[in-house]
Amino acid sequence: MENGKSELEKKFEQDKESTASDSEIIRRASIVPPPSEEPVEEETVSKSNSLDEISKLFEEKTKELEELKDRYLRVCAEYDNYRKRTTREIKEIREVATEHLIKDLLPVLDNFERALQHVPDPEDAFASGIRMVFSQLKDTLMARGLLPIEAMGQPFDPNVHEALAQIESEQPEGTVVQEYQKGYLLGKRILRPAKVVVSKLPEQTAQNNEENKQQ
Repeated sequence: MENGKSELEKKFEQDKESTASDSEIIRRASIVPPPSEEPVEEETVSKSNSLDEISKLFEEKTKELEELKDRYLRVCAEYDNYRKRTTREIKEIREVATEHLIKDLLPVLDNFERALQHVPDPEDAFASGIRMVFSQLKDTLMARGLLPIEAMGQPFDPNVHEALAQIESEQPEGTVVQEYQKGYLLGKRILRPAKVVVSKLPEQTAQNNEENKQQ
């Protein structure tokens, strides 16, 4: 009996110790330390700083992009102005060079005309050759914009005619009746005015007209 009780007691004590041990484990497990706020705060601050840096970097790069765009547009505008100015200058140089060359060739045209006007035999082969060369020269110059100024029988125009003298004529007063030297235009510019003689009314006719006005 005593041995049986002793074993029962031993078992009871073991169960009690086991229960106490399990309770301690449960108690200890139930004790959870409060969450630490410090790591969360550091992480939040780190993320905030990172966003600020990204925003600042974005603003800097946006500003740089705007500056580069502005510089690019200025360079394009300057190049376009340079191209237009260069094109205009080249055109002016060509026009001036062409004008000087054609102006230097005008006396050659005059001499050809005079020579052909005094050819003894217009049907002569040599005269035909000279006429052909003269025609070819005129066609070449006219292809470059040379145009003769109409003078004979035209009203006197001081813009394109240069009056050398006046003579009495039955033509209306102020009409070109003679042409000493042919005038030429180069495009719309006067290369050389035509040198002409202009008609005036006969003296008797002029007097009659004056008397009629007085009456």
